[in-house]
Amino acid sequence: MGEDSEARHRPRSCSPETSPPPRSPADDDDLLSEILLRLPPQPSSLLRASLVCKRWRRLVAGPVFLRRFRAHHHRSPPLLGFFIDDYGDALFTPTLDPPNRITADRLSLRQGPGERLSFLGCRHGLALLLNRPRLEALVWDPVTGRRRAVAFPPEFAINQGDFVRGGAVLCAAAAADDGHVHVHGDCPFKLALVFIDDGRTQISVCLYDSECGTWGDIASTALVTQWTSSVGTSTMVGNVLCWLIHRPICILEFNLDKQILSVIGGLAHVPDNSRPSSSFIFPMEDSKLGIGILGGQRIRLWERMANSEWLLRRTLELEKILSLKPQAEPWRPVVLGFAEESNAVFVLTAIGVSPGFDLHLEDEEISN
Repeated sequence: MGEDSEARHRPRSCSPETSPPPRSPADDDDLLSEILLRLPPQPSSLLRASLVCKRWRRLVAGPVFLRRFRAHHHRSPPLLGFFIDDYGDALFTPTLDPPNRITADRLSLRQGPGERLSFLGCRHGLALLLNRPRLEALVWDPVTGRRRAVAFPPEFAINQGDFVRGGAVLCAAAAADDGHVHVHGDCPFKLALVFIDDGRTQISVCLYDSECGTWGDIASTALVTQWTSSVGTSTMVGNVLCWLIHRPICILEFNLDKQILSVIGGLAHVPDNSRPSSSFIFPMEDSKLGIGILGGQRIRLWERMANSEWLLRRTLELEKILSLKPQAEPWRPVVLGFAEESNAVFVLTAIGVSPGFDLHLEDEEISN
């Protein structure tokens, strides 16, 4: 009995518990993200990484990673190319070399039957076109191909929409937060249209918000003259949309927060007969507005000061920057456009279209 009781209470020998195998560093998403952050900033880098496996694709496609990737490289996304309005077709011209080069057909938009499209510009990954026969603006995501049509406000939908002279589109979240990463096709956006009345005495802007699906109040101001001929592409300085108006040359400003419209004149350094292809506006540092004037083989960059005066900041010598050789026949360069998010201006010269050079760089840096 005693022996049996002792046997029953004798402690059993236990084998030590087996601990789980240590986690491989390759299975740690945080560590892998840190490694992927150090990929080169070229577009092909993330594309190739996304093809490795579903896990890598999930990591590099996430908005948090994309925001960190951009911040790590201290730069905006690389400029893939630019669009040219070819009689209603928005034709894409790539600027990168292989393997980062995107074919023109991949990002071009050709108008369909019954359409008469006018390309107005791009911002935050979205493009804006007017479809006047249908009295609507077209917000297009070139990457996904998604198109969203917005009917003109009733006050602008007259005379087949011919009085709508300009516009601008922006990602609503990007306008509110500089750290926002554009999510293709799904971003809420804001759309502004510029309207000049039949008598050419008043210019107006109306703002559309896709989140509520409605147009806001119309903001209007008097025109400097009745001979206004055209409204150029827009640029964004802080939270203000600006358009360059020609003949006489002046600048239209629309404050997105206050929805106040004003016209800036006094550009004495710019000839009133300046062509749209020889001038452009752009954002400068400290939320200041700049204007570039092309004359001969030079681009002069002016900055608007706090007292509303204009100060000449620098002069770009195109022959030096673009390594242009003397031509047998004189050739007048043409400004094709300005890429706001890359600070790059495109110029058509005798040898073709420039690859786009950063206005914030020194001449030696640009030419190199």
